[in-house]
Amino acid sequence: MSACKRAVVLGGNGLIGSKVVSRFRSENIEVVSVSQSSGVDTSTGKGLFAALKDADVVVDASDALSLDPADVGKFFDTSCRNIFTAEVAAGVKHHVTLSIVGAGRLVGNAHFEAKRRQEEETIKSGVPYTIVRATQLYELIPSLASDFTEHGDVTRVPDVLIQPIAANDVAAALFEAALGDPRNAILEIGGPERAPFGSLVRKFFDFTRERRTVQPDLALDYFGAQVEENSLVPSDPYLTGMTTLGEWFGQLHTRTIA
Repeated sequence: MSACKRAVVLGGNGLIGSKVVSRFRSENIEVVSVSQSSGVDTSTGKGLFAALKDADVVVDASDALSLDPADVGKFFDTSCRNIFTAEVAAGVKHHVTLSIVGAGRLVGNAHFEAKRRQEEETIKSGVPYTIVRATQLYELIPSLASDFTEHGDVTRVPDVLIQPIAANDVAAALFEAALGDPRNAILEIGGPERAPFGSLVRKFFDFTRERRTVQPDLALDYFGAQVEENSLVPSDPYLTGMTTLGEWFGQLHTRTIA
């Protein structure tokens, strides 16, 4: 039985944060979902201390609302300062940070670099912590495919390995980490299938019956970051999600027609 009596989820309205909130509620653990719509702003500190008061664990699944590189960096830098100042003052016992596989090694992409700094701030905060790095989400594959598509019918992707994962599986890993003792370490998690980027995009197109051509390209970067074969996949040892791409797509299709 977990000693956690009260949890706070930052970014509790988001894709992953909302699923973490649901898991706490299903176990009858008091949980506070924090977002700007709830009157708490991590980037300014507004309402933060009051939200964190008496929390045993804080799960940070928040993300910048803007895609502008400068805004992304500013969001994570200022939020980290405000969050950890409030957590130290509130006596939070465990902080769980959601990060991304590759945050420790990719340069040239504002989001990866901001997540790396978030990890560094987590480690030196003085609050016992666990960092969970996840691979790309299945839920993001449509937008990834769109971003790498040229002229509507040719999708050129970096010639690297990818190991995407379902948001539900990431939420489960964050929840389990939150219920456990602080690791003061980084855990990585990926999906059950590792394959070339192009192969998995082609598989997704087969599911959606799209006829786009997929072309792997050795020279292509990943949104500004130079990548090598294993840049986007977790390093051993790592946790593995249970849901395959086919199972996820089947669940999505079932929800769509229900």
